[in-house]
Amino acid sequence: MQEQLQEILRRENLTSSQFADKIGVQRSSVSHVISGRNKPGFDFIQKILLAFPGLNAKWLITGSGDMYGRSLPSDTPLEIELTDSADPSVLPSESEPEPEPRKAEPRDLIKEETPNVAPGEIDRIVVFYKDRTFREYKQES
Repeated sequence: MQEQLQEILRRENLTSSQFADKIGVQRSSVSHVISGRNKPGFDFIQKILLAFPGLNAKWLITGSGDMYGRSLPSDTPLEIELTDSADPSVLPSESEPEPEPRKAEPRDLIKEETPNVAPGEIDRIVVFYKDRTFREYKQES
């Protein structure tokens, strides 16, 4: 992962100190990973992916594939890809073939069965953003 971190620093035009501050870790942690003294842990990798949402997780961890995931022009509608894994940070093992993602149709996103709820009784609303974050709104009781 040393090479991947150095490539991020180069492409993002950051010093290792700026990078550490951006992902929210101690500067020595970044220095130790870049020098090969320490291997990065899950939290370290997760912080990188949260700070740089365009990075390809598989590239960051294994060095294979493109550094950045596909980016869409801002006027292009977001297409949701459905796979067997609900967690995008979970990568398939090397022995398993990677499942082919399929594009979600609007009808796939609508639950066919309508619950027996009176009008005005919304429990919560969840808004999903392109950077894979979300905000949940709940009605206060």
